[in-house]
Amino acid sequence: MEKDDLRVLILSAGKIDNELAKIFGEIPSGLIPLNGKPVIFRIIDKLIDEGFRKISITVGYKKEIIEKIIKEQYREQCKLEFIPTEFEKPPGNSIKTAVNFCDEKKLLIVLGDTLIENNLSDMILKGENFVVTSQEFSNTKNWCVVTEKNGKINEIIDKEEIDNNGKYHALVGCYFINDVEMLKSIISDFSEDTRLEISSIIKKIKEKSDFQLEQAKKWHDVGHLENYYSTKQFVLKTRYFNKLQFDNVGENVIKTSTNKEKLIDEIKWYKEIPDDILDLIPKNLESSVEEKPFIKLEYIKHPTLSELWLYSEFPKVFWIDIIMELFKIIQEFKKYNLNVTKQEYHLMYFQKTSNRIDELITKNQLFREIFEQEFIFINNKKLKNWSLMKDEINTRINSMYNEKDNCLIHGDLYFANILYDSENNMFKLIDPRGKWGNTLGGDIKYDIAKIRHSVVGCFDTITNGLYSIKHEEINKIQYNVFKPKNYEIISNELDNNIKKNWNLDEIKMIEGLLFISMLPLHSDNIERQLVFFCVGLERLNEIFGDG
Repeated sequence: MEKDDLRVLILSAGKIDNELAKIFGEIPSGLIPLNGKPVIFRIIDKLIDEGFRKISITVGYKKEIIEKIIKEQYREQCKLEFIPTEFEKPPGNSIKTAVNFCDEKKLLIVLGDTLIENNLSDMILKGENFVVTSQEFSNTKNWCVVTEKNGKINEIIDKEEIDNNGKYHALVGCYFINDVEMLKSIISDFSEDTRLEISSIIKKIKEKSDFQLEQAKKWHDVGHLENYYSTKQFVLKTRYFNKLQFDNVGENVIKTSTNKEKLIDEIKWYKEIPDDILDLIPKNLESSVEEKPFIKLEYIKHPTLSELWLYSEFPKVFWIDIIMELFKIIQEFKKYNLNVTKQEYHLMYFQKTSNRIDELITKNQLFREIFEQEFIFINNKKLKNWSLMKDEINTRINSMYNEKDNCLIHGDLYFANILYDSENNMFKLIDPRGKWGNTLGGDIKYDIAKIRHSVVGCFDTITNGLYSIKHEEINKIQYNVFKPKNYEIISNELDNNIKKNWNLDEIKMIEGLLFISMLPLHSDNIERQLVFFCVGLERLNEIFGDG
């Protein structure tokens, strides 16, 4: 399909609804996160995958926030245009504003909080005007519905209470107009003061040209609370070696994995956790460590701290309280002292990192050349590379052994594994490491470093693609990472709490080792690997560098 004469318009000017605002704060509706990724990211990703490159996005409510985040993610992938509109007015008004910026012949319009699974390119190939519809809907007052005749729109009924007897099709937020000039002419007839609904535009176009009905294979409107949680379940994704399956009622989730040993360790962690900690984890309903290991857990619908950290709009006091509560969890873990050896410290901190580096440079020529350098210039600052620091790191690890820190740990306590119910101030921890060294216990500093690498190290930001990087010479790298709101304040708050009971340099060192050791685990994205390398090297140089 020729797309040079086609533009996509994403309508994303509105604010989040009141019920969802209780969960995420007052954010633009397009930033509603779905399992780590805003809904508008999922829409743009699908459009790019189908070959669309000219994308305009209407912005209104807190437009600076949504523009900044989208630009950070997609500046290299498509031609983006942001069109300011009045978010208090209906979406038809946004179309009236945006169409004046469209020089293309055809226009595809999609709502910024609705996911549609159909291949839109295939529909457009037919060349006819179309709307995407579904007969799977409830409460006709929430939707503009149409009747069908010979595969085309017959009658349009806008959000009226009618008897849903199966003959109605709901418009689900996708419209294709094959004649933009006609659209401009029609829209110009509406006055600037008109509160313009999309249905009104469709009615006017229909007077001159038919609309085909295209049935949605599957669609998800996440702009309302009642649909948000069901959509979360639908798009839930895990790492490649994990598989999640929901039961028939969607209240429980069954986890399996190709990495059987790791899953068995996780099952043991859930089963052996002390009773006093049980309110911090999902209910363990059923499990097996036999031939096909699995664990059935209560499904927790709340967002992760990662989603809230990146995309919510809460004040700094909210995050200060979060940090304080996380340290209360750390102190709860510390009550359960477990035996951990110095050898396990060496294994988990130094040997694991060294082995991962060896694995990386064996498989990746670029990183082999990078690790051959004694010094690396990152953002124009000269830093020691691994080879010049590793002996000092090893010595420091041997000296930081502390029996008081050896206790029950989660082992992967970063923000994406912490679910949070903001209404009730409740945490649920998921996806534990299971086994740190040779036991279910470990060094609590490891958990603290995981928290710090989410906050200060921007791990969640990086994994969500919110960064830019240039690497034109082997030992010179320039990069920038998006910083969430209140980043500086919360980073300082975290470090101040760390310093009350631990050596901050030791936590920084562990954080740096975490970034370096995870490099081979992210071989699917070389740019992400390079950013991890930069952050890890910077952190280690804060302790072992020359100043």
